[in-house]
Amino acid sequence: MDKNQVTGLLEEIAVLLALKEGSSVFEIRAYENAARAVGSLEGNLEQLVKEGKLKGTPGLGSTMIKRIEEAVETDHILFRDELVANTPQVKLDMSRIPGLGPKRINTIYQQLNVNSLAELEQACKDDRVAHIPGFGKKTQEKILQGLEFLSQHSDRYLYDVAEAEAERIRAALAEQPGVVRLQIAGSLRRRRETVKDIDMVLSVDDQAGSDVRRAIMDFFTSQPSVKAITGKGDTKSSVVLNSGIAMDLRLVNDSQFPYTLHHFTGSREHHIPLRRRALSMGMTINDYGLFKVENGDETLVPCKDETDIYHALKMDYVEPELREDMGEIDAAARHALPELVQESDLRGVLHAHSTWSDGQNSIRDMAEACIARGYSYLGMCDHSRAAAYAGGLSPDDLKRQGEEIDKLNEEYAGRFHILKGTECDILRDGALDFPDDVLASLDFVVASIHSNFNLSQEEQTQRMLRAIANPYVDIIGHATGRILLGRPGYPIDLDQVIDGAAQHGTCIEINAHPSRLDMDWRYVRKARDKGIKIPVNPDAHSVAGIDVMRYGIGIARKGWLRPEDVLNTLDFEALMTFFHVRRSKK
Repeated sequence: MDKNQVTGLLEEIAVLLALKEGSSVFEIRAYENAARAVGSLEGNLEQLVKEGKLKGTPGLGSTMIKRIEEAVETDHILFRDELVANTPQVKLDMSRIPGLGPKRINTIYQQLNVNSLAELEQACKDDRVAHIPGFGKKTQEKILQGLEFLSQHSDRYLYDVAEAEAERIRAALAEQPGVVRLQIAGSLRRRRETVKDIDMVLSVDDQAGSDVRRAIMDFFTSQPSVKAITGKGDTKSSVVLNSGIAMDLRLVNDSQFPYTLHHFTGSREHHIPLRRRALSMGMTINDYGLFKVENGDETLVPCKDETDIYHALKMDYVEPELREDMGEIDAAARHALPELVQESDLRGVLHAHSTWSDGQNSIRDMAEACIARGYSYLGMCDHSRAAAYAGGLSPDDLKRQGEEIDKLNEEYAGRFHILKGTECDILRDGALDFPDDVLASLDFVVASIHSNFNLSQEEQTQRMLRAIANPYVDIIGHATGRILLGRPGYPIDLDQVIDGAAQHGTCIEINAHPSRLDMDWRYVRKARDKGIKIPVNPDAHSVAGIDVMRYGIGIARKGWLRPEDVLNTLDFEALMTFFHVRRSKK
């Protein structure tokens, strides 16, 4: 188990304890603290466990270290399994409803004796939930909305969760005798923000015997992360992983690999116009090959890889992230596809938090981690005072933090730069949480909405537009406030927001955290086409949080972004010039 999976298990135990009658609040907090501690660790967790380096880590006592060691060594924690077995299923189901915490779940269970989500939904429709003391009509309506959201997303998984599962199995398969080529396909390869299942394509030599194929399939279906086998054969096997994700492995001859990989990468929406193009050229394409059709006879068009497939159709190669029928077919035929941004193009990190607010590491720790990763600057953005729940800073705090940054910049002179910034709350009326003179003293400002999500779309949009018009707001953070698979974004007209940002020269971030990936890739290209600079920001609250940048790059690529479209591909001097020029114009 990797760091993210162990963190998830510890967080789950904390929730399960909160759902259990009579649990100690101190025990719950211990698991919450342990989850944060594991999430903040640098390095490979399995290696840290092997070398005994967890001892002495703040937040990890002897019991927690034993739990972590058990998870790493056995892929599960027995205590967690026991808690699941002893928790009513309906409580587990209710814990997946956005915004419904353990305390309310326990109250509903005690007061209404519901045994399923269907019974809970009916209780809401019968107005029984509203009559529970402390609930009311608004809470009841939110539960109904949460149930609807859950039904729409119940079979999907966050990108990073599915990627970790897929990569673990891919790495194991890659070591097996007889494997020639191996590639993750499907929506994971296209870097969709959530995925339904995992597709993988593997090739063996065309002359390989059935014993080689069977051995590979036996190895795949016997992986420790496989919970159930739902199909097994020489060319396709299907399993369900312990996480609940379904996974298919397709095994083909190597000569067939490019066609099968292309087919199962998708998307369906991309393939439909591609097939039309092939037909117009007297060809047909499927997972078995690209064929020239003459007088009813089909002749295979030999292709070594996917690039050959597109070239045979007189097109440039289309990167997997772009295969969504968003104009890529026409652009590839006209040789007008963009050269997409890569993670290696990034020069620095903007939007990171420290122990000054709700971060888990000091500014120095965050700076050193950026240096180790090859970045040349770090933009600190601790929360403003309205975010009291997150240890938001007062103007005096911000000034003292600036003094610390000045000292660090003197120390790092010539090799690294720390920018003074803030993640400033956008208040209900669109005003900023700090006055203009405080904002003007900073190198840059990220402005975000963290409250009053229940405003109407018109109110929320006008609120955002007022913030965008502030001359000191450089970047809008997580523009919709969504938590993928957790809650929908607040109602807002993003087209108007993009127009407003373009008018005022304000940037809109791609928040790279895998539970946000906000702005959505479907709007990223719209923003790019309006001339808006789009930073890829980790919203890092720990050293480990810096590493989510690659998820944001996936969304940037899906949004057709080139290196010059991404703000933090600029070097430090160019970045500071950008901020200075845009403010001077306003």
